[in-house]
Amino acid sequence: MDKRHFLTTGLTLGLGASAALAQSGRPGGVDELGRGPQSAEPKRAIPMRKAKTTKLFLTPPGWPNAIAVDPANGFWVQEQRHDGEREKAWLLDWSGKLLNTVVTNCQNTSGMTFGDGCVWSGANGASIHNHPEPPVNGIFQTDAAGKQISHRQIPFGPANNGGPCHGLAWQNGKLWISSNRLESLVRIDPKTWMVDYMFPHTVLPELKDRIHGIEFDNATGFLWQVTGTQKTDVPNYEGYTPKLIKYDTKTGDVAELVVFEPGSCDPHDIAIHNGVFYGVDAGEHPRWSIDNPAYQRAGWPPLNSPFGGYVFRIDFI
Repeated sequence: MDKRHFLTTGLTLGLGASAALAQSGRPGGVDELGRGPQSAEPKRAIPMRKAKTTKLFLTPPGWPNAIAVDPANGFWVQEQRHDGEREKAWLLDWSGKLLNTVVTNCQNTSGMTFGDGCVWSGANGASIHNHPEPPVNGIFQTDAAGKQISHRQIPFGPANNGGPCHGLAWQNGKLWISSNRLESLVRIDPKTWMVDYMFPHTVLPELKDRIHGIEFDNATGFLWQVTGTQKTDVPNYEGYTPKLIKYDTKTGDVAELVVFEPGSCDPHDIAIHNGVFYGVDAGEHPRWSIDNPAYQRAGWPPLNSPFGGYVFRIDFI
């Protein structure tokens, strides 16, 4: 889908919505076909289940904010730094042994995946503490030897700034991107950089406190996204409830909601291997520096999660 097609589709949808509003506004609620008002569709109940976490191992020192699976070797974990230094992606075997380190040019990494032998890293675009340069956005492709293959922006925006990314996933040669600016999940052909499918993040307000990492389950065809909710009267780790959203990619509907038990690790991103779900806990939420006014308003102390730095297994209950 190119930009013109995207905009044309949006215009068509907008006209359709306008027509629907015009119909409902006719006297007596009767449309031009003589049909009466329709009763509102009842709210669909979303299936729910719970999950708990089991710590597996610590990553190398840093702020591990994203995780993906390399089926032949183990986990790729990428850090999100706060000091402007170049960010690393570590290849760890299934027990946590360090196999490889790749240094990327991504900044504020808030999502990564592994595909076609490369690490794909998503820049979050927020300003970095004590770092004077403008925020960096886009998707960085880096090979296993540390060579940058490409740096491209999320489509449908300015050529040099497609907005921040908050999650990446790999689907059989296609790249899923969680786009902050579009508030959508976008699937791209990573070779042509053409969008072939997209749908919006959940519109349910109770699930939008935090939208973070994503993962595609090739075995089932569902897309998963990290989210969570925060108690306004308990502004710290104890007041936060991590959750996972399961999307039906055919419709974009929320197919299921998973709620983590109290005391669980705080997932910033997830990965799936042989049907088992894994996550990584960056150790803090949100990630703003301690002297950032937004951080102070949020009320979170630094490194507040007791499971910071851990890769963990997610067990559904």
